[in-house]
Amino acid sequence: MSRLPTVLRRLQEEDALLFSALLATDPWRWDTVRTNIEGYGFRHDTVTFWGAFSANETALRGVLMRFSNTVVVVDAGGECARLFAEMIDAEVGVMGIRGTAETVTALCPHLHKYQISSHEESLYMALRQPPLYQSPALPLARPALASDLERMVALYAVAGTMYRSRANLQPKIGRERAFVVEEEATRFRPARIVSSALMNVEGKAAGMIGGVFTLPEARGKGYAAACVTALSLDLQRDGKCPTLFYENPVAGRVYTRIGFEGVGRWRLLFLVPKKGAQRL
Repeated sequence: MSRLPTVLRRLQEEDALLFSALLATDPWRWDTVRTNIEGYGFRHDTVTFWGAFSANETALRGVLMRFSNTVVVVDAGGECARLFAEMIDAEVGVMGIRGTAETVTALCPHLHKYQISSHEESLYMALRQPPLYQSPALPLARPALASDLERMVALYAVAGTMYRSRANLQPKIGRERAFVVEEEATRFRPARIVSSALMNVEGKAAGMIGGVFTLPEARGKGYAAACVTALSLDLQRDGKCPTLFYENPVAGRVYTRIGFEGVGRWRLLFLVPKKGAQRL
């Protein structure tokens, strides 16, 4: 019986048992996909999940997820690379690929429509214990309120790659988990939100933290550590494991100090329409 992946199709609720079997083979490798499936469900308007199956569809070997202009790819070691590349080539407006390092590296030679403009190494981390370090600024971190929306829009407007739109922020504030640090007004400016950490997606057992950003002029005060710690404690109180990705070594040192541990090596590619072959 062939177990090589030859079929790529949309995942459905009926595939839950096959996904559970795949999850059991290496829980941390598949944790990101699991959290997104639990958070969004197999059928969602803006997040789609595709499975790479063996020819007879008795074994699930990999998962591709499309969210906005980003694709996430995960398999055991690159065996689904060709199928994933064909799918990405058929998609419009893909600007980034994030995935397990072996998977992303293996699919690069198979891309024909897109080329790689740059890439970053990315580490997947989890906080499997209570926070080891609590910033002195932790008491300043509080849940975001609906009244914070305009100031949070202003904060993320200058956040570069951490940018979040109003449409992205609005459902997170007051309804999902999000923590901020606010600096009081001075003679020269009104009170402002200077740091924030958001919940990207939350499943039954884990929550993925993202959007961690502090205004440049407010850095070095422990605000980001305070927001991440407060959000992590909030998750842990509900029995869920905080997880996150990082590319910035400075951020990585903050997360490590809090107690996050690396549980997966990932890679992030930035794509542009192909003008010439490029491989990593």
